[in-house]
Amino acid sequence: MIYEPREDSLLLQKYVKKYSKGICLDMGTGSGIQVLEAAKKADIVIGLDINKDVIKFCKKNVKKPNIVFFKSNLFQFFEENFVYYDEVDKKTEVYDKKDVKDREKRRILNKKQIKFDLLVFNPPYLPDIEKSKVKDLTFEGGKKGYEVIERFLNDASSYLKKDGKILLVFSSLTNKKKVDYLIIKNNLRFVELEKKHMFFEDIYVYYVAKP
Repeated sequence: MIYEPREDSLLLQKYVKKYSKGICLDMGTGSGIQVLEAAKKADIVIGLDINKDVIKFCKKNVKKPNIVFFKSNLFQFFEENFVYYDEVDKKTEVYDKKDVKDREKRRILNKKQIKFDLLVFNPPYLPDIEKSKVKDLTFEGGKKGYEVIERFLNDASSYLKKDGKILLVFSSLTNKKKVDYLIIKNNLRFVELEKKHMFFEDIYVYYVAKP
C-alpha cells in the first residue's frame, strides 16, 4: 500500500522545501513527495521504505538523477552496507559490509559512511487499533503510537552531520509530551515549526537538531 499524500505530507513538504540542501534522507518515503521536493535543492536524496512495493513504485515513477531508493527498516540499510556519496561524480556507492573483508578498506569505508544535512520523517504515528489483527504500517506506529519515532530518534544522531537537521511530523494522538521527552533523551533540541488542527487531532512539524 502506497501512503498517498495527506495534510501531514503537505505540511511537511512546506518545510522540506525550505531546509533541503546537500545530502538528504527521506525515511519512509511512501509516494516520494518529500524526495521530489528535496531533490530540487539537494545534491542527492535517498528514499528509504520498509515496503518493497513502495520502493518498486518509486523507482518506476520518481526518476531524477539525484534520487535513489533502497528498501530498509529505518536505518537498517546503513547498518548492513557502507554507503558513500561521491561529490565529484555525483553518485552513490554501496558496499555490502559482509563482502568487505579487508580491514583497511573497512576502516576507510566506515570513515566515509554517509551522513546527512537533512533527515525527513513522516512516520506511522497513530496508536495501534486494538481489534485489528493486521497492522497498517503506513499509519500505526506501535501500541502507544510513538514506538517507531522512538526507534528512529535513538539512531538518528549517528547519521546527522554536525549541523544537520531533522524534520519530523506527528499527531497529538501520538503523545506530544512523550515525543518531546524522546528528543531530549537523545541529546537533541527541537523547535515546533507549525501546528495544524484537523478534525479530532493536531498535526505538528518539528525542527530537530544537535545542541
